[in-house]
Formats: sequence, structure tokens, C-alpha cells
Amino acid sequence: MASKHSMDLTKGSVLKKLVIFAIPIVLSNILQQLYHAADVIVVGNFATDSRTALAAVGSTGSVTTLILNLFLGLAVGANVVCANLYGERRRDSLRCAMHSCIVFSLICGIAVSVMGFLLSEKILVLMGSPDGVREQATKYMQIIFLGQPANLMFNFGSGILRAYGDTKRPLYILSAAGMINVILNVILVMLSPDNAASCVAIATIVSWYVSAGIVLRILFHPGGDQHLSVSEMKIHREEFLNIVKVGIPCGLNSILFNITNVIITVALNILGPVALAANSAACNIDGIPFQILAGVTAACVSFAGQNYGAKKLDRIDKLLSRSILVTLGILSVMAALIFSFSDFFMGLFANGDLEVIAMGGVRLKIMSLGYMIYAVSEMAVGCLRGMGKTMLPMVLNISAICITRTLWILLLFPRFETLAFLLYSYPVSWILSATAQLICYFVCRKKEGEKLLLEQSSDPA
Repeated sequence: MASKHSMDLTKGSVLKKLVIFAIPIVLSNILQQLYHAADVIVVGNFATDSRTALAAVGSTGSVTTLILNLFLGLAVGANVVCANLYGERRRDSLRCAMHSCIVFSLICGIAVSVMGFLLSEKILVLMGSPDGVREQATKYMQIIFLGQPANLMFNFGSGILRAYGDTKRPLYILSAAGMINVILNVILVMLSPDNAASCVAIATIVSWYVSAGIVLRILFHPGGDQHLSVSEMKIHREEFLNIVKVGIPCGLNSILFNITNVIITVALNILGPVALAANSAACNIDGIPFQILAGVTAACVSFAGQNYGAKKLDRIDKLLSRSILVTLGILSVMAALIFSFSDFFMGLFANGDLEVIAMGGVRLKIMSLGYMIYAVSEMAVGCLRGMGKTMLPMVLNISAICITRTLWILLLFPRFETLAFLLYSYPVSWILSATAQLICYFVCRKKEGEKLLLEQSSDPA
């Protein structure tokens, strides 16, 4: 099952393979963040009304992500199941799982596209989007939803590649598609600065369809690692149910996360367009360390998945400790830079708007204080997901993060209606989550170890 594009993560140095495997995923995530940052930079500097356009782009992210996250969680489930089957060397079941992924991603993409397009304006009205922002925000959302079939297809397809240990080709795909995105951003916004938000949305979905087309070309290429077949394209019941079993808790976890982010966006609407624009710009800066963290977490899922399938639990223990050390080292440096130069970074996006720069700096300083805490939580969750344990981490995140932030916003924020107080809910919830997820990992790991010993003792061989 091995090839020049695959990587067997069940052998060799854990730290070395983690770094080699994770770097392309991290770079892919950073590229995606930078491409979105390019959207915001172009809008902030070339739009006729940059403040309104920034608010329109920034106020829709939590909503579109909320609707997508159940399906993106299923993409994580697909990655876990495929990685487990790869580690177990069950090639026939692996092929069934891969074909199920592609069919399901197309069905989900079309459903999300239609639903999101029709409901965009109604959702923004319910969120209390300011009148001056809503028109541009609605157009931006509707265009973005038209690209969701391609977005989901790429996410499921790249999840299959990562299950094989292939993280380089998704990076190459995103690099090519991202350049198209950036070039189109500049051209379209320069041609129509009055419709900047819609222009960057068009550029984004064009890049998504390019990336989806390339990943499908890889998966269906004769003689390729996977070599999927059109004749086998259907939902295979057993493998699909396993994907759903693992993926739905991941999706629900993300949905609940984003419900709290939508609530935060509603609170930002109360604070006004300046707060919305500042938060939108700042998210593109502190989004980079979060994307690094997300990349290492995704690497942990595939890494743990292969080793769990191969019944090498000791390597998952090493994975947890090594991944925590790596992320703490990287994020501590980034936190120091962002905290120290927050105004400079905000100036790249805000086109000299001093109010936006000042408010954005508040977000960057508060969030940077919590990067390392959140890293511990995410590494534990990544290892648990790779072992197929997704339900308990979801419950813990609901309790430690979602409920904590919601109560903070509903009960405390009305008394202290400032951006700083609103954002303090993040580090507080991360501390609770990190503690709970570490305890969860060690309890689950102990049970899995006992289960493995029992299987080995009952094996007549």
C-alpha cells in the first residue's frame, strides 16, 4: 500500500515523522489564512468604503463556518477511518471508505450551497447585522455558498490523501489555487471597488473549484496511490457508518464552537461597525498561529489514526508529548511577536483607520496570551480523534468552552460592554478545556491499553 507519496507513520522516530508530516499541513493552513488575509487587505485598501466592506467580509465568517462544520467534521471522520484502515492494512475496506467519502462530499456540498444561498439574508437579519453592512454581507455570503461543493470535495479528498500519509500534494494544490485567488482579488476589486466584498468572494470560489478539480484528478488518476473508479462510486454502508460515527461528534463540536462565535458576532454588532471591522482584520493576524495549531492537530489525527489501527499505542503517547512541545515552542515565539507589534500588524489591514487599529490591537494582545494553553487542549483532542474517541472530547468542549463563553456573553458582558471583556472569555474557557482534555486522554489511553493486553492474552498465537 506504500508509494512515493505515502508515509508509514507506524515506524521510525515519532518526532521526526511528526515534523515532516505536519509541516505541509501547517503550510497549507497558513496559505489558506494568508489568502483570506489577502482578501481583507485588498478590501481594506482598495474598496470605495473599506470599513463597510471589511465589516461585511468579517461578519459572515462565523455563519458560513457554522453551516459547514457538521460536514467538515465528517471529513475528519473520513480521515480517521481511512487512516485506521491504512494502519490495519485493510485495502478493500479502505477503497470502500474512499469512494463513500467522495460521493457523500458531493451530496453535502450541493445541499449546503442551496440552503446557504437561500437563507443568507435572513440569517444576517436574525444576527442584527447593521443596515449599512447587510447588503454587501448578503452578496458575499451567497457567492461563498455557491463554492461549497468544491470546498467540501477538496476537504474530503485531501483527508483521504492525509490518511495515506500524503500531505505534500494538498499543499501544492493550495499553493496553485491560492495564487489564482490573490491575482483575481486584485484584478476584480480594482475593476469594481464599489463591490469589493463580492469580488473577493468570486475569487475565492474560483480557487476552490480549481483545488477540487486537481484533487479529484489525483484520486482518479490511473496508476495513482488510490486510483478510485467511477464504477465504484457509491455509499458503502459499513465504512460510511463508521465515518458518520466518528465524524458527527467532530462536526457537532465545531458547530457548537461556532454557535458561540455567532453569539460573539452578535455582541460585536452591539459594539458597532468599528468593532466588527477591527475583529475582522485582527482575525487574519491571530488566525496564523491558530492555523499552525490546527495543522499540527490534523497531523496528530492521521498519525494517531495509523498507529491506532496498527495497535501501537505507545507511539500515540509519544505523539502527544512531542506535539505539545513542538506547538508550545512555536506559539510562544509567535505570541511574543504579535503582542509586541500588534499595532504594526493591524496597520497592514486597516488603511490608517486609527480606531480599527486600536480595537484590533486589543484583540491581538488578549488572544496571544492564551495560544499555549489552547495548544495543550488541541493536541490531546487530535490524539483522541485519531483513536476514534470523538464523543467524550465533544462533550468536554461543550462544557468547558461553549457553555462557558455563552454564559460569559449572556450574563457578564451586558455589565461590561467592551471588546476586551468580551474577548477574555477565550483564555478562561481554554484553561478549562486543556485540563479536561488531558484527563480524558489519560483515562481513554488506560482503557485502550487494558483492552489491547486482553486481546493479546486471549490470542492463541
